[in-house]
Amino acid sequence: MTLILFTSLLCLVLILIYIYFKRRYTLINNNLPGDKPQIFFGNLLNSGFLTRKKSFHEILHDYQRRYGDKFTFWFGLQPYIVFCLPEHIQTILSDRHTFEQSSSFIPNFDLVCPNGIVVLAGAKWKRHVRVMLPVFKRAKMIQHLDTITECADHFIDQCLLDNHIHTDLVHRCQTFTMNVIGLIAFDYNLESNINSPIKIAFQDFVSYVTIVILMSWLPQWISKIYLKFNWKYQKIHRLIRELTEKIVEQEQNNSQRSKNLIASLVSSLNEQANDEQISSGLTRIEMLDEILTSMLAGYETTSTALAWFIFYMSKYPHVQQRIKQELHEHNLLMTNHVQYLPRLTSEKLDSLIYCECVTKEVLRLAPTATATTRIALRDTIVDNVPIHRGQTVIIGLNNVNTDARYWHDGHPNKFIPERFLGKDKDHHPFAMLPFGGGHRACIGQDLAWLELKLVIVRLMQRGITFEDTIENGGGYQEQLTCFPKNIAVRVHIDKI
Repeated sequence: MTLILFTSLLCLVLILIYIYFKRRYTLINNNLPGDKPQIFFGNLLNSGFLTRKKSFHEILHDYQRRYGDKFTFWFGLQPYIVFCLPEHIQTILSDRHTFEQSSSFIPNFDLVCPNGIVVLAGAKWKRHVRVMLPVFKRAKMIQHLDTITECADHFIDQCLLDNHIHTDLVHRCQTFTMNVIGLIAFDYNLESNINSPIKIAFQDFVSYVTIVILMSWLPQWISKIYLKFNWKYQKIHRLIRELTEKIVEQEQNNSQRSKNLIASLVSSLNEQANDEQISSGLTRIEMLDEILTSMLAGYETTSTALAWFIFYMSKYPHVQQRIKQELHEHNLLMTNHVQYLPRLTSEKLDSLIYCECVTKEVLRLAPTATATTRIALRDTIVDNVPIHRGQTVIIGLNNVNTDARYWHDGHPNKFIPERFLGKDKDHHPFAMLPFGGGHRACIGQDLAWLELKLVIVRLMQRGITFEDTIENGGGYQEQLTCFPKNIAVRVHIDKI
């Protein structure tokens, strides 16, 4: 009797849940096109996202092709309005009083870094940005040029074997950026020991962050339970926290002012900092979260762009030759006449115009930032589409990067750095936003830009040539960002 009653109640609950979701999906209508959502999954299953058949940026391109420049995409139980034109982006990102960054930008990230600047809003975000923004300004980053150069040399010497086909360059690029972050943030060499516990812990931590972000279509309490009772994650998180706290204490006791990230943040330490009254600085817990957020952001984006640069160079060998020609013209290339590598300064980097164009083209084509999200703080209208307070919109950043209506110099899907010397030099200001835009643009973009351009120059300066192979198929592997899925290039080191 009890079993029958329990079964009947369970069936009733399931029927009510089905009716609830059915009504939810049926009644919400913004008169925009899009695929019909599936119960519970929304468009994540029928679009190919959950089955990993397509990356998210491929899905947004496919939807734009089928439905136009504005459409609806259901991310699990939530409908999002997607906008794909630079004019849309300009309207949304420029109105900071109507649109604020949504927690969906990096979903579930608040579970691992609840005080990270990317998940904050309002007064707390303003307090954090006053501390974080000066830390990542170009003037500060220039101080680390020699450090980044040394890391690039280590990457070349240890990872790039002459006349050898490399299939693990995505991992190698991640290791390179991790080493840069370790030295800039902590003065800590993560490459000193390939089996370093902190290095392994950080790599595993990134994997868990990726998992919880991909679980964002599920109710958040499921992700909370997953992390809370995952002993390996808890151990990794504790190890990283303990190391960071130890380095902070050492910095506080250091009489000589360092140039690293932690030194800059330690000076802002204020345990009385709050948002209820005028105050500044960060508490210790907030500072630790900001350090971890900065490490994660820098680790993923630059390594992704570097991996795509290597892939594109193997497909477009003439670009490599033109970079080396420019370096030769500036006496920065090792030749029979120049037997040493001149120190790379900010002035020398700024003088390399074609290298600048290559860096821009990598960031334009590489899907490092597929999209960003904003939440409406009040009712508004964008291009005749009514948006209600509390509704989240998706901005297709990668869509505008290759829109033929805004890129005129050569096919927009082709790797053509020269476009930035010709018709596309003065492209629409919102047709290319690799680091987002508006008041919530990436605060670390100066470091990412400098790091990417410098390593590109150093690779070519050292005579590295990347050659295509049959196995070098590209494709997309979605993690926190989108890496090339199948990369297999032959490395050749030019002889003097």
